[in-house]
Amino acid sequence: MKKLFVMLVAALILPNLYAKKPLTLFLVGDETMAELTQPEDITDSAAVGWGQMLPKFLPADAVVENHAVDGATTKSFMDEGQWQEVMARVKRGNTLMIQFGHHEYDEEDYRHYTTLEFFENNLLQMIKEAQKKHLRIVLLTPTAKNFFKDDVLYPRHGGYAEGVRRVAAHTHLPLIDIDALTTALIEIKGADGAAVYFAAGDTIRLNEEGAKTVAKMVVQAAKEQKIKGF
Repeated sequence: MKKLFVMLVAALILPNLYAKKPLTLFLVGDETMAELTQPEDITDSAAVGWGQMLPKFLPADAVVENHAVDGATTKSFMDEGQWQEVMARVKRGNTLMIQFGHHEYDEEDYRHYTTLEFFENNLLQMIKEAQKKHLRIVLLTPTAKNFFKDDVLYPRHGGYAEGVRRVAAHTHLPLIDIDALTTALIEIKGADGAAVYFAAGDTIRLNEEGAKTVAKMVVQAAKEQKIKGF
């Protein structure tokens, strides 16, 4: 009788222990990822972060917390407390996507400027703290800018995209190379053709179409790398 009772309890408990847990995803980064426009205010020309569109391409039970900030760098995100807020909210087993590299290069902007060396150190510090929280960490390079020079797409990340790649290689963490993916797309489209992915008059901020396109890229790359939850 006792053996039968144990078997019945196991039959009830084990399925719950091994049930697939829904994806809980935290996003940290800049305006290309951030929630920039309320859904009811989105137009063809409005700025929209790809993080806003991401839930459309995820399982229905996925939970996304988008903490990306317009204009943020690794420096400002930590200096101004946004990183600490995220670390206070995450739980063991959550997934964290980190995407910076657009604004670090401006030496005249003391709030955001970070040398490449310190940029990589900041990423390593974030990774160290996230690992202490037992998070699944995914690094992303920044989206490409729609900036052409003599009809050639001109890279404008000042080496920071490559810095993300180095950190990913050093830490053996998953890397979604959005810089490479969006660069290839923009080169095919050309400056005028690629403008359909950007907010009116902007070469960095995406519009709804661009945000959806990048969100699809992120999810597809995550699936290809077999990142859990996607």
